Amino acid sequence: MDVITQAAQFVAEADTILIGAGAGLSAAAGLDYTSEADFAERFPGMLQYGARYQYQLMGYPFPNEALKWGYYSVALDYVYRAQTTEVYQNLRAIVGGKTHFVMTSNVDQYFHKNGFAEEQIFTPQGDYERFQCFNRCHDGTWDGKPFVAAMLPHVNRKTQMVEDPNTLPTCPRCGGRVFMNVRGGNWFVEDPYRPQARRLPEWLSEREGKKLALIEIGSGFNTPGVIRVPMETISSQLPNATLIRINRDHANGPKGTVSIRATADQALAQILEVLERTMEPELR
Repeated sequence: MDVITQAAQFVAEADTILIGAGAGLSAAAGLDYTSEADFAERFPGMLQYGARYQYQLMGYPFPNEALKWGYYSVALDYVYRAQTTEVYQNLRAIVGGKTHFVMTSNVDQYFHKNGFAEEQIFTPQGDYERFQCFNRCHDGTWDGKPFVAAMLPHVNRKTQMVEDPNTLPTCPRCGGRVFMNVRGGNWFVEDPYRPQARRLPEWLSEREGKKLALIEIGSGFNTPGVIRVPMETISSQLPNATLIRINRDHANGPKGTVSIRATADQALAQILEVLERTMEPELR
């Protein structure tokens, strides 16, 4: 039996599903931080500074707020405008009516936009749509979308700088710098994600003894402790759990893992096709 059919069979027989998703899933949906072509199209002004793809700029110490937000406002606007995508819709169809929970290192809200219930999504790395004080003068977060919308008309595409300093976001309490509410240092405000962090083990405990399919997608070794290692730990601790690992470069896992060496869009489309054709006629 090939691994696609094997994965489809485990999903079909499962009582419940835990999804663990990394950057590879959103890359398949068009948010690829390693694509030089996408970078040159979206951020032509950044090329003169030596940057060639977005991953290079994660944690980058921008020399000033005008350049930092000239880059991030364009990047965030692209994420904010994203709607449903085929790869996420295929995953949603694979889950079907089964109870499920999502744990993802992605901070782009693509799961929310593709019909997964918000109360069943845990995003331990944060959320691009929330801003916070970079100096952490308080533990509040707020909607960042209006600030991005205010900056965008003032981004110079040649220099990538925000030319109107009055549109640059500042902390409403201390007037200092702000950043997205995403994990990047000890300044990260984690409070919004604690309820779901507690909910996941509760959810697993409530399904003790049931057949559990763990579908891990696109999680490599950049931050393995967020998704990859926890998924392996859960699969090893629960006797009725099977880990299905979808990864283009690092699909291998512990004994018993269904390892699918493919991109997320390829693998999920193939699993769904098998389910629709042979195992889950109610999905048709």
